[in-house]
Amino acid sequence: MDALPRTAKHVHLTPWLAGVMIPGEESETMYIRPQPPKRRSNPWRVLILLLLIAAGVYAIMHLQGEEVESPFVPTSTPTRSAYSYRIEGDLLYLDGDLSGAIARYEQAIELAPDDVASYIPLVRLLALEGWVHKELAFEAIERGEQAVALAPQSAPAWAVLCMAYDWDGRTQDAIDACLQARELDPTYAETYAYLAEAYVESGQWRLALEAAQTALTLAPNSVDANRAYGYVLENMGNWSGAIEAYRRAVEIHPNLAYLYMDLGRNYRYLVDTASAIAVYRRAIEVDPDRAEALDNLAWTYYAIGDYDMARTYLGQALEADPNYAPAYGHLAVIYWSRRDYEDAIPNLERAIEIAYQTSRRQARGFTVTVEETRENFTHPLGDVVLRGELRWVDAERVRLSADLASTSRNDRWAAARGSVTLDTMTGDCSIVLQGMPELPAGQTYVGWIEGVYRLDGFQYNTGGLRPRPDGHFEGRLVVEPVKGPRIEDLYILGLCYFYMDECERAYPLFDAALQIDPEEANALEGIRLCQEAGLPTTPTP
Repeated sequence: MDALPRTAKHVHLTPWLAGVMIPGEESETMYIRPQPPKRRSNPWRVLILLLLIAAGVYAIMHLQGEEVESPFVPTSTPTRSAYSYRIEGDLLYLDGDLSGAIARYEQAIELAPDDVASYIPLVRLLALEGWVHKELAFEAIERGEQAVALAPQSAPAWAVLCMAYDWDGRTQDAIDACLQARELDPTYAETYAYLAEAYVESGQWRLALEAAQTALTLAPNSVDANRAYGYVLENMGNWSGAIEAYRRAVEIHPNLAYLYMDLGRNYRYLVDTASAIAVYRRAIEVDPDRAEALDNLAWTYYAIGDYDMARTYLGQALEADPNYAPAYGHLAVIYWSRRDYEDAIPNLERAIEIAYQTSRRQARGFTVTVEETRENFTHPLGDVVLRGELRWVDAERVRLSADLASTSRNDRWAAARGSVTLDTMTGDCSIVLQGMPELPAGQTYVGWIEGVYRLDGFQYNTGGLRPRPDGHFEGRLVVEPVKGPRIEDLYILGLCYFYMDECERAYPLFDAALQIDPEEANALEGIRLCQEAGLPTTPTP
């Protein structure tokens, strides 16, 4: 059983074309569940909470004592301490302002870069936000690795690094980090919560359930423990049980938008559309600019045939985040369902383009190996002779670059070196190699981009590289297509081109969809339609 998507993953009602059903054509019944009566506020409880908040504010003001003195008296010491920023970050997190909390934790680290206590909540929030904004996922891993370097005996540091790895798709790295955390402190609940999610991704269901249950036993009031338990149940198909677990997490912390996304996803599995709409609306109340929540609310309205509401919320999603690819794809489906192919095409093209860009931004390194010559390289088998870590070289984080150095123990490659640059927006990649010794017949050099994958899931590679006799190589390629676009965006765009009598543009899209799933019925049908119509499937010279 494949793992279902996590929080920001979307439930797609695959449109069927050429006589097959399109989502929204069938009516759905809205089941509106009765809401439990609101609890009366206990005045003594409210008073105690107000006193606790006042005490926290007093502590912050006390730590910032220098700030409240006369502005005409110069100070000789910093006006804020790292601790005060971290406390403020905690308060913002409780209020649901994750972006504000991230900024405060960053400020705390800037003032006290050796204090691991600020790294742990920062990495967790970066990982959560990084599911939608991939650049934050990279930062989560970077900060998490810094944390374990600062405090290699800290179980919380290893645990939160486990979470960062897992939410970036590095499942085995995540499991290894969590096992290290468990060894350091077998009683730290969050270790088991994050380990449970990683076990889900690796398909180890029994271990996932055991880890989630252990997390709950150790910390029944932990948001992460309850959420992890819900995630395990969800992926085992127990959607009602998952909802109960997610609702418990919401009771503990009602200001986390991603928890409502979890609830909405499971309500949609149960076709409880009314409840799904209600929790997506609540997510938007908590985080009004969350494109993911707006998009999911729109898609839920689309599923019940309310196209006008769907378009409204998709427009809001794109206003909140003009680079949110799923919203473009969903908007295109609305145009497609109305046979408005001309408006569907640019939205699908934009969705695919953004998905490619997002995937290229996950590039972490570049290696050169010596491989046996063959037609299709799926994964590196030969010796690694050069490697370099890709790093951002511009403030906008568009271009990645790596200096390649020899990693071989063989002296033949002692003088080998090179460089790689990758424009993540366009996919343009330039490679320069020097001092590469000539290889015997039947062998070739191959470059591999770490963290970037082909549509079929294998690591992206350059194909064979042939240096000149003097050991110099210089070449360019476009890193595309790469894994990232939704399969339905590819084949629907292909079908749009078919209906526009442009099969030469449709066929590569059907082929791309079949690389993801060789049995994709819509792509196969598109190829059949092009062939039956007698339209060319390759560009005219």
